[in-house]
Amino acid sequence: MPGDYYDILGVDRNANKEDLKKAYRRLARQYHPDVNKEAGAEERFKEINRAYEVLSEPETRSRYDQFGEAGVSGSGGFNYGDMGDMGGFADIFETIFSGFGGGMGTGGTRRRTGPTKGDDLRLDLKLDFREAVFGGEKEIRIPHLETCQVCKGDGAKPGTGAKTCPTCNGQGQVRRATRTPFGSFAQVTTCPTCNGQGQIIEEKCEVCNGAGRRQVTEKLKSPFPEGLMMEPV
Repeated sequence: MPGDYYDILGVDRNANKEDLKKAYRRLARQYHPDVNKEAGAEERFKEINRAYEVLSEPETRSRYDQFGEAGVSGSGGFNYGDMGDMGGFADIFETIFSGFGGGMGTGGTRRRTGPTKGDDLRLDLKLDFREAVFGGEKEIRIPHLETCQVCKGDGAKPGTGAKTCPTCNGQGQVRRATRTPFGSFAQVTTCPTCNGQGQIIEEKCEVCNGAGRRQVTEKLKSPFPEGLMMEPV
């Protein structure tokens, strides 16, 4: 059974977040298996990781204070704690992806809806011991879709345009009437020619092949703070 998490980190029960971080950094340096080869150092390091993982998060710390290990036994797993220390990193991603989202248009069609905000982005970064303790910066590559600069997003070759779909006459839907012994029934389906857009592109943009968007890769410098939670080894 694990010992008291406060005792493991050597802090009192009123320790604040900064106290916990300082204690964790000091003990992580001392007991990390890459640094300390003594017997028992690896197990001690795991205990330190687990204690900090629980106490650094207000929710799990509150459960631990009330119920002890039983209150957090199902909340195992690795997390980076409070990522608010990473400053405007989330804002960088929001800038990149704010104009993206919504489904990709099928080739030969043009989209009617404007851009919508995409989902939040989550990336997993592998850090070595020194990076986790002292912090630093890594370059990451993010593939994403952006509006084609040649056709400006409409999917048509410059100098050309779209024409009314001859199958649905610009309605985007096809109505079929079916006669049965019980009477006539009308069935409305999405036009298979224009995929519901009502228009078709005569000549597709050669750069994006009529999609209106193209795949690009963005390079970013990802800062990460010192004293991050480390995954038990």
